Amino acid sequence: MLLLTTTALAQTDRKAVRNDSVTWKKALDEVTIITLLIFISIRTIAQQRLIVKDSLMQEPIAYTSVWFENEAGGYTDISGIIEIPKGIERIRLSHICYETKNVSEITTDAQTIYLSPKITNLSEIAINAKAPKRIKTTEVGLMKAKTQTKHKGANGFEIALFIPYDSTWAETPYIHSILASLDYTTHWLVFTEIKNPIYATLRFDLRLPDVKTDAPKDESLIDGGIILPSGQKLGKDGVCLTCPIPFPRTGVFVVVEWITTAQVSESCDLVPSLNMTLDEKENRTWNKKTFRGMDWMREQDEPAYKNEEAQVFYKGRTPSAKLGLKISK
Repeated sequence: MLLLTTTALAQTDRKAVRNDSVTWKKALDEVTIITLLIFISIRTIAQQRLIVKDSLMQEPIAYTSVWFENEAGGYTDISGIIEIPKGIERIRLSHICYETKNVSEITTDAQTIYLSPKITNLSEIAINAKAPKRIKTTEVGLMKAKTQTKHKGANGFEIALFIPYDSTWAETPYIHSILASLDYTTHWLVFTEIKNPIYATLRFDLRLPDVKTDAPKDESLIDGGIILPSGQKLGKDGVCLTCPIPFPRTGVFVVVEWITTAQVSESCDLVPSLNMTLDEKENRTWNKKTFRGMDWMREQDEPAYKNEEAQVFYKGRTPSAKLGLKISK
């Protein structure tokens, strides 16, 4: 009788333990679900989604830069979507093919913003260009110059090299491709390694110089530029134009823009970097920092080169971008 009672008590205890285990498991599951819901709610509160579309075609506009006017910003993804922090009151949207737009009131959590296409007046020689039958090509620019340093990539950063028209050319050459000397390593000047590299999407473009400022104009000669996806490396032949265009007699800017849809600060280093040379006597390189609210400036006017340490390191010279063009003559 005593044995039966002891056995029964043992079975009762094991059952109680099992019940307690089930209860604790359910409680933990409920806590996990609640924590997840709280996280989602906080993220929803902290972020606000915007969709950017073409005002005429009603199609999403990929890689539109959105500046938050506080030295921060980002780009829309391929679906024209960007999430911005709550509390941002004013933004500026810009794209080389569209009119810049300032928005001072964000009204809903899924607001659609429409941009108007630019009406551009390209030079007659570019509009009436015919595909050349010549196939022998040569390079112009600084691709063959010695690499002595490199420029880090950053979100919203653009760099441009002006390539003048050569008056000794017997006839106008055609531009076939854009060249760039890029470095895909994750080391910066050997001393520092980028531990969690973010690989940027690159936009390559050709632009005329502005007659007043000499800076690159906000008009593309090649329909908004050519996109090189983040997972693709640039080859030795560069990026080819869909249709070759005549070399403008005013000269032309080769422009590279670093883009990422990742939520990173403007100071975050992006891969690849651009190789630079110090051998050019006349510096024709310009840069632009969109997410600092800065317009184009000559590389030689860059404040980073003004301090004594930089002067010693660069030996009083200003780095020039190793960019170029492949042309047919």
